[in-house]
Order: sequence, then C-alpha cells, then structure tokens
Amino acid sequence: MKTSVERIDETTLKLTVTVEAERVGAAVDEAARHVAKEVRVPGFRPGKAPRRVLESHVGRAAILDHAARDAVPVFYREAVEAEELEVLGQPEFEVETFDDGEEGVFSATVEVRPDIDVPDFEGLQIAHPEWEVDEAEVDEQLDQLRQRFAELATVDRPAQPGDHVVLSMTAEHEGEPLEEVAEQDVLYGLGDPEETEQELDRQLVGTEAGQIVAFRDTLGEDYGEHAGKEVDLRVIAKEVKATELPDLDDDFAITASEFDTIEELRADLARQLAKEKRAEARGALRGRVIETIVEGLEVPLPGAMVSQELEYRVGRIASQAEQYGLELEQFLQLTGTSPDDLIAQLREQAEETVRAQIVIDAIGREAGLEVTQEDLEAEIHRQAGRLGHDAGELAEFMTAPERLPALVADTFRRKAIDHILEHVQVLSAPPEDDADLEPPEAEEQAAAGEAEGAEEDDTDSAS
Repeated sequence: MKTSVERIDETTLKLTVTVEAERVGAAVDEAARHVAKEVRVPGFRPGKAPRRVLESHVGRAAILDHAARDAVPVFYREAVEAEELEVLGQPEFEVETFDDGEEGVFSATVEVRPDIDVPDFEGLQIAHPEWEVDEAEVDEQLDQLRQRFAELATVDRPAQPGDHVVLSMTAEHEGEPLEEVAEQDVLYGLGDPEETEQELDRQLVGTEAGQIVAFRDTLGEDYGEHAGKEVDLRVIAKEVKATELPDLDDDFAITASEFDTIEELRADLARQLAKEKRAEARGALRGRVIETIVEGLEVPLPGAMVSQELEYRVGRIASQAEQYGLELEQFLQLTGTSPDDLIAQLREQAEETVRAQIVIDAIGREAGLEVTQEDLEAEIHRQAGRLGHDAGELAEFMTAPERLPALVADTFRRKAIDHILEHVQVLSAPPEDDADLEPPEAEEQAAAGEAEGAEEDDTDSAS
C-alpha cells in the first residue's frame, strides 16, 4: 500500500491511498460472495451462481461498488495508522479506481488537529481568585442557620412583605360562587407586590388582623379550567405573623450545633466556609490559567471538534429539560430562548472550549506527558467524589469502550494544566494543605496519632 498526504488547509488533509491489485481482487471476490448470498438468481441456489452469471444478473458495477464500500474504510484505517495521523470525524471518500486485476486508488479528505506554536507561559504571573473569608460572609452563614430555626409569631401591626397572613377567601364569577377558589384559615406568605406582581399581595400589604379587602382579579393557570376568569374576591386577614429569628447567643449554639458557645459555632462556620471557598477558588484558578494562556491566540478550529462539543452541550440542556418532564422546545419557551439563539450561544461556548482544548493538548504533548493507569484511577476517584458516586460503579461506566477515549483526554488535560501551574507564578495563593483551618482539637488528635505512630515504629525496630 502506498500513501501520500496533502494539506488542504490548517485543519484539513487529503490522504491518497494506492492499494495492491491482489488486495483489490480479494475484496472484489469477497463482495461477489456477499452479493451472491443476497440475490436470487433463477436456476441457482443462494450463493451458488457462477461469477459471470451473477455479474450478468446484477451488473459488474454493483459488485465493484459493494467491494469498494466494504474495503475502502479498512484500507483507510491502515493508511491513517501508517501515516500516524490523528484524524477527527468521518472522512469524505473519493474512489478513483477499484476494479478486479488493477491497483485501487482512492482519496480521503479528513479533518485533523491544527499544528500550533505552543505559547510561552514560563513565569507568567496569574492572580489567584479570591479565597479569603470576611466577617460579612460568616454573618450570612449564621443568618441562614437562624432562618432554619425561625418561628412565626402573631404581631399586632399591619402586614408587610415577608410576613405571613392567616386568611380566609371567597370568590365569585358573574355572581356565582367558585368553591374551587375559596380558602379557609390558610397561612399565606406575603410577597413584595413590586416583585411578585400579584394583586393579592398588593391588597394585603398594610392590612391588620380582622380587616376585610374586596377586589377583582384574573385567575392564573393554577386554577385549571377557571384560569383566565375575572373573579370578585373577598379576603379576611385573620392574623398577621412575623418571622422571629433566635438570638445569636450560647443557647442558640447549643440548639443548632454541637458547640456550647456562639463563638465556637462562628469559628466552625468560618472554617467550613473557608475550606469551601478555597476549593472553589483553586478550581477557578485552573480556568483562569487557561483563559490567560489562550487569550488572544489565533487557533484554527476543526469543525468536527466544534460539532461534537456543540452536540454535547445541546444534549446536556435536553437532559435538564427532561428532568423537569419537558421537551427541549418547551424548556426553551419557558426560558424565553429561541432555538436559533440557543445554538448561537452554545456554538460560541463550544468554540471557546475547543480552542482551549487544542492549546492545552499541544502543551501536554510538547511536555511529553502520558496518561498512566494510575492517572485514570485517580481521575475516576476525583470524579466520583465530585459527583457523590461509588468509584467502582463510575469506573465501570467511564472505562466502557465508547467512553474511555473521553476519560483519557480529560485526564491528559488535567495533567497538562497541573504542568502549567508548576511553571507559572500564582500571586496571593492560599496555603496548599489548609492546615490552618483545622480546629484545635483536630490538631491535638493528629499530634497524638503521630506520637502513637512513632512509638509503634520504635517497637517494630526493637523487635
């Protein structure tokens, strides 16, 4: 087999292949046997018609087309391996000659990764994303915790947004009562009418216990067959209840946590928040490094890679819609996005992703990085921890033949980004081990464990 490669543009190659006449003849013979089994020739059992009779019955061209259709993809894969090409997507074949007794000649036009100059990132200064926790963030965590232990208490004042109102309501449409709309002694959360645009909220703001409001409103979709009807509503505000938050004192700390004092609870929330914020910042740093290196680079984008990434992103949104029991079109209608706008947005994102992948892969190859079995196992455990899945089950899923290439590619890129981080200068980074976030008792336990380990080592040595 002879092969030659012609570059058409930065992402497209034309691979021309010449196949020995003997192999072409064997492919034609095999095709004739297949056709003979599929076609009924009068006077002969399936597969038993002589070659000349078969050709006169179906035409020689049909057998040659069958042979080329089956054999050319096989010869193409051999040629790709021989030329050590990393092809993308499906090729476009053009068969020049493929006939019994002659050399076969065909070409395959296919996309490949572009050759790019690896950017110089040695010593590049990159600011670490914000990772320090301020007092306001801890206060917010405490407020959220207080909300979980909040209680409703009756108040003697007009209702305001954020309150709850115990109400009873009757409704009439054209003078006829609507029992489906009526309510008795329900607890209603009062929203800000400027935000909710609900007439009931607008009418209840400022009302006091025992006050009656009457107004006309249009029923929403929640009322089924009555949706869209104009109704006359009569609402009695029976009680106004306000949310009472517990005091931030030691009693609250005992109730809401395993700590005895509010200072201990606050310190623990600060530690947990700091761990979460540092982890998020370290993840964001990886994205910032990529953005900084890729920014401004002219990278030719293979259409096959962009299409694959675009298909993945569309599929992910379709899966989200399915979780809500919706078709993709229905989901887009609810979000106010047209299909054309969605594809345009996702295509732009896909192009950015592919551009980054090409640059990262080039950096990794130039650095001589390779993916080992240990690397794959580490990546699977990392993904399992992130997703909350069993590592064994996830490994079985991710190492399936159709998914293994994606796992290898993701692992390779993670190693490449690690390599980049070793050669850039990260400014204002947090401590690597987070040891400063361990509570005092944890530090004491760790020290005790190290002491016990040292004693065991001494014992082992003596024996």
